[in-house]
Amino acid sequence: MFFPYNTDAPLYHRPVITVILIVVNVVVFFCEVNNPKIITEFALEVGNGLHPIQWLTCNFLHAGIMHLVGNMISFWAFGLVVEGKLGLIRTLFVYLGIGIIYGAIVQISMLGNEPTYCLGASAIIFGIMSICLVWAPENSMECFLLIRFTPIFFEVRIKTLVGIFLALQVCVLILTNGSLSSEFLHVVGAITGFIVGIWMLKSGQVDCENWDIFSVWAGRHTMTDIERKIHDANTPKAKQQKIEQIKKRQNMMLNEIRFAINNNTPIPAFVIAQKMIHEFHDVKIPEADLLLLIRLLIKNELWSQSIEMMQVYLSCYTSKALPIQLNLARIFIATDKPRAAEKLLAKIDPQDLDSNQYNVFQSLKEQAQTKSRLLEEQGTYEIIE
Repeated sequence: MFFPYNTDAPLYHRPVITVILIVVNVVVFFCEVNNPKIITEFALEVGNGLHPIQWLTCNFLHAGIMHLVGNMISFWAFGLVVEGKLGLIRTLFVYLGIGIIYGAIVQISMLGNEPTYCLGASAIIFGIMSICLVWAPENSMECFLLIRFTPIFFEVRIKTLVGIFLALQVCVLILTNGSLSSEFLHVVGAITGFIVGIWMLKSGQVDCENWDIFSVWAGRHTMTDIERKIHDANTPKAKQQKIEQIKKRQNMMLNEIRFAINNNTPIPAFVIAQKMIHEFHDVKIPEADLLLLIRLLIKNELWSQSIEMMQVYLSCYTSKALPIQLNLARIFIATDKPRAAEKLLAKIDPQDLDSNQYNVFQSLKEQAQTKSRLLEEQGTYEIIE
């Protein structure tokens, strides 16, 4: 005789629904003993059409007392882990959900089979075992083994215990060519539970505190919190999420700039643009938006802000570089920075200018020179960056 009876997995909920379901199974068993017709009506009938009510009811029927006892002992041990993490309501849904899915799969897939009946909670229990394998592979089960009236108590890891159980079922299923048998039902339940366990883990419905099968596989269960954060930040998924978050923030800031420009509020538009430039060094404000912002700043005679945005434009774009340079030189002169204007104008090749631009260029050069001489005569010195 062998059975697991306890676990060292952290349990945050008392096994209330586990006990209730065990009691329900026992009560139903005594009901079917007194009225055997219950089995033919509510067991899973295979090879004779679809009977959805049986997808649920078949899981509460058992073929004998040892069948019932074996199932309920196993359910107690592994139910501790599942309900310990999920609580009463969600554990009930998992238990019934696995049973219904298993019943539907078996009845649908075996429509052409010889008519027979399937019953018992073992498929659900193998599903619960698979969930434990996903959620707590490194935790241990306390087990009892009786050999010739000698009791032996020992511990075995869940991954080892469940792995042995599943391997035996698969081996027998292969040897029987996948025919309808207890092993077939167990494997269907195990696969269903495995999928449910992974789905609940990945959807964040259960917290395994980095001891789930994926964390153990990646070695996260042995890391410190700092190491884990570094590891998580470097995963492809985390990197992609970070990229998406950055893009989302960039788009949000750009929309705020456009909103401010459309509402003729230059200062908010400038502040957000400045913040965007400083926060994302490798991202450019779109040229059309930057030109609109520059025009709005100039219109409102916000010279220092205009100068900054014009310099940003010249560092990023070239299509409107010449008119921007000429406007920037004009503002330099107007704000008593003629030497900065001269330095800027010196970078312009006159041959690149059309006639109107050339005239403006020559006029600005003369104004800059005149302003420079005037400031020198007044003893004012300009600091050129």
